[in-house]
Amino acid sequence: MSLEKLEKEVLTTKQAAELLDLSITSVQKMVINGELEAWTTPGGHRRIYRASVEALAKQRPGAGMAVSPAGLAAVASHSDPAAPLALPSRSHQPQPGPGPQALRVLLAEDDADQVNYLRRLMQQSARAGVELMVASDASQALVLIERQRPDLVITDLVMQPFDGFHLVKMLDQDPAYRAIEVLVMTAMNPQEVQARGRLPAWVTVYQKPVGAERLLGYLDALQARSLRAHSSAPPGALP
Repeated sequence: MSLEKLEKEVLTTKQAAELLDLSITSVQKMVINGELEAWTTPGGHRRIYRASVEALAKQRPGAGMAVSPAGLAAVASHSDPAAPLALPSRSHQPQPGPGPQALRVLLAEDDADQVNYLRRLMQQSARAGVELMVASDASQALVLIERQRPDLVITDLVMQPFDGFHLVKMLDQDPAYRAIEVLVMTAMNPQEVQARGRLPAWVTVYQKPVGAERLLGYLDALQARSLRAHSSAPPGALP
């Protein structure tokens, strides 16, 4: 393969991050974890295969920026990788508005029946309601988490190709995600979870089947705490 053709087939970490609208750190972690295919030049510079970025862009849920092949081609053929590129618009991201805010929940679940059940259940949540986003595996979930920063991540543990253990590990290791609550819902018993890889002590774990009242109570309590934290009124102020 000629050098010119090779340059069109690969992206720098910065270019991949801008196209996926993620941080450079997130893209680096995806490379390390095998979610993006890459190689290292003799000079120590990482190059990510364009096809790998295209595949990840197509897998992403509908919410968020769509990456077109034309856009990828423009960046791949950029003559100076060190020169700044225009960042994609972030106008699609939800903006805070007046009044109570909906609880933003990301569900990582590959079982369509379970997704539909939880979607219907969350429609019954009290207070300001729930804004639900869905990912079918840990890779898609991490993309949405980086872009949307939900209040809560609900995840199954058994998913393909990247499972819930992988997702929780990534959230636990990155200080940027400390404010995000994590609820694991799994059919595995505590002994099986321990044998498969354990979970951090701060993660809440419910064993399936999870009763509707239990889950709604958890959501209601979390939403109350979130509303209190975002309230602009000083403590003890009367209406």
